[in-house]
Amino acid sequence: MGAGFGNSLAGDWVALSAVLAVAGAFALLVFALRRRTREAASAQRRVAELETRLDESESALAAEAHVMLIWRGRDHMPDRLVGSMHGAASMPSALGEVADFRKWLDRDSAGALIECLDILRHDGTPFNIAVKTLGDELLEADGRTAGGFATLRFRPLAGDRRNIAALAHEAHKFGRQAERLGAVLDAAPLPVWLRGSDGRLVWVNRAYAASVEAPDADTVVILGTELAGRAGLDRAAASAATGCIGRVRAVVSGSMRALDIFEVAVPDGTAGYAVDMTALDHAEKELDRHIKAHTSTLNKLDTAIAIFGPDQRLRFHNAAYAALWPLDPDWLDTHPTDGEILDRLRSQRCIPEQANYREWRTRQLSAYTTIEMRENWWYLPDGRSLHVVCEQHPFGGVTYLYENVTKELLLESRYNELIGVQRETLDNLEEGIALLGSDGRLKLFNPAFARFWRLDPAFLETEPHIEELASHGRELVPEPGAWDEVRYSVTRLDSERKPITGKINAADRVLQYTAVPLPDGNTLLTFADISDSARMERALRDRADALEAADRLKNMFLSNVSYEIRTPLTSILGFAEGLQLGLAGPLTPKQQDYVRDIRKSSADLKTIIDAIIDLTAIDAGAMELKLEHVDITDLLEAVAEKLAGAIEARDLTLNIEVGADVTSFIADPKRVEQVLTNLLSNAIGFSEPGATVRMGAKRSRNMLQLWVSDSGRGIEPEFQKQAFDRFQSRPVPGGHRGPGLGLAIVKSFVELHEGQVSLLSKINQGTTVLCTFPVDGPGAGQRGSTVPEIRKTA
Repeated sequence: MGAGFGNSLAGDWVALSAVLAVAGAFALLVFALRRRTREAASAQRRVAELETRLDESESALAAEAHVMLIWRGRDHMPDRLVGSMHGAASMPSALGEVADFRKWLDRDSAGALIECLDILRHDGTPFNIAVKTLGDELLEADGRTAGGFATLRFRPLAGDRRNIAALAHEAHKFGRQAERLGAVLDAAPLPVWLRGSDGRLVWVNRAYAASVEAPDADTVVILGTELAGRAGLDRAAASAATGCIGRVRAVVSGSMRALDIFEVAVPDGTAGYAVDMTALDHAEKELDRHIKAHTSTLNKLDTAIAIFGPDQRLRFHNAAYAALWPLDPDWLDTHPTDGEILDRLRSQRCIPEQANYREWRTRQLSAYTTIEMRENWWYLPDGRSLHVVCEQHPFGGVTYLYENVTKELLLESRYNELIGVQRETLDNLEEGIALLGSDGRLKLFNPAFARFWRLDPAFLETEPHIEELASHGRELVPEPGAWDEVRYSVTRLDSERKPITGKINAADRVLQYTAVPLPDGNTLLTFADISDSARMERALRDRADALEAADRLKNMFLSNVSYEIRTPLTSILGFAEGLQLGLAGPLTPKQQDYVRDIRKSSADLKTIIDAIIDLTAIDAGAMELKLEHVDITDLLEAVAEKLAGAIEARDLTLNIEVGADVTSFIADPKRVEQVLTNLLSNAIGFSEPGATVRMGAKRSRNMLQLWVSDSGRGIEPEFQKQAFDRFQSRPVPGGHRGPGLGLAIVKSFVELHEGQVSLLSKINQGTTVLCTFPVDGPGAGQRGSTVPEIRKTA
């Protein structure tokens, strides 16, 4: 209450105190008198006087409307209720009801009264406050102590006292509310402050002090510690509607935080508070990074993307969208509407031709009022084909996806065409084709497959399993197990699947099958009718057997005949030589000529027979070489000496040319000499009288080349390919004529030494035959680098 109100009530409190003192004394006196009734008669008169005075005091007290509660001791409930409020409607009359202040006083008054009463009964501090009933009546509540009693007196207020009490009550109520609000702000988790008209801090809460790491709020006010300076204030986040003046970054409790600063004007200064927006700031930065990442990703896509807002204006487009249409990028950055873009594309003939463009445009823009996704195919005048997908955006508006499917449609068309060509190709193949999947079921077949195995195409369309096909196939072949290998090649599970081939002998045909595993796990089966080929193969095999038997018979005949002719020929040569030596008597010159011709013809026949025997032995694989170190110079001289008579008879000149690095090689000397003799004989026979014949040897790495060359008429090109065949002889008028075995046996002996023979001949320029032998002899690779010790011929 105010000081004036207290002074005005001072006299009343004095009177009340006197009355209470008298009442207490009277009570003690009555108590004493009753105990001593029989002791002092004079005390009765005094008691009567005191009772009279007490009645007068009570009458005086009852003259004013009031209620008094009296407590004795420490009990919570009062012991006595004195007085009356003379019909006050808002105050109960019973002791228990009056003592329960919360039932008839308003909440603030009841709380204040209980708090003052507790202090009074605890330490005797008196109080005098105004309280308000639930009926909005103002009462004076006065608490006092007297002796061992505690009293609480209620009396109504009127006139100036009521007005003063009402003001005091409202001031007390406002003070308590301000105190509560201050407590709430002080306990708030965000920094709160008050500034004076000069901008200096006059009050901060505990959160502010903790943010600047100050020991208490008073220290902050005294030092003027600022939470964040105004220099780094980002006013981009300012909002007049919310009172936010900007965002600042400051160190709060030892860590960098983002704070939104709010300030409002109050009398004689400003009030402000800071909201920690660090999490939101991080979220905004993370969202910005995500938006940039998504934008970068969308710009890398080949699909054109355009996002329109609820106002039908372009909000976003990627690089593919800008490249798809001939639109000015600067114009797109002005965020044109969807309808404006369609109009411009129509003017540039970049959208499908429409009979009623206005109706088509309205239908396109209706996507903003529908929720279902729409798909369209745009076939543009420039030949492009677009797959257009339009769907509602989660934040309003629509999103367009433009996928250029021109290449895909072209590829699909070509693919379908290719499939059709392949289908026709398979259907017209003579081979039966069947494709079985990894599950063993038939996926593809051609008519030849159904025809070969007598299967109904309708049944094959049901994709039967390989077991069903194998079961049907076993009924058509005499060997039931023929289909087992085919079935196993399809159903095997090992990783190393390999193609297999085989033959199936059906009742009326022979089928060759091939099972090829494909990379996708399928298996391709092909069946080819090789009945004619099988019959032809059988006929060729029979013919080859007959030819081999005839060749063996021929070789046997030549061998036997040769040996049978060689025996009497030896006798003829012996008798002719005896006649020439005069063993049967002297011969006339004419007889000498006959005997000489007989010996020459017999010698030629013997050479032919020996050649036939050698070739027969080579064909039979019975020819064995007797390898030795052969001196090349001696070999050439021996051959020249052997044919010296023929050379002189035709007046020829023989030149022998041997390389400096040529010494010897490993070979059969007899066979090599026979090779050179045949070659030199041919050169002598085909050379003109007086000509020169050349014979020599040279080395080329690990090979030795022996050659014989003449300057005769040469060999025709068409005959050169047959020159080394057996019994191939080229007649030369007036010249040499042989049986055609010389070059054949030369070729056989050289190849038996693992060498090669080549021939170079030009018409009227002569012929050269080159024989190449391995220096280390045949089989040098198998023997290694070590050459065995071989006896050299004498």
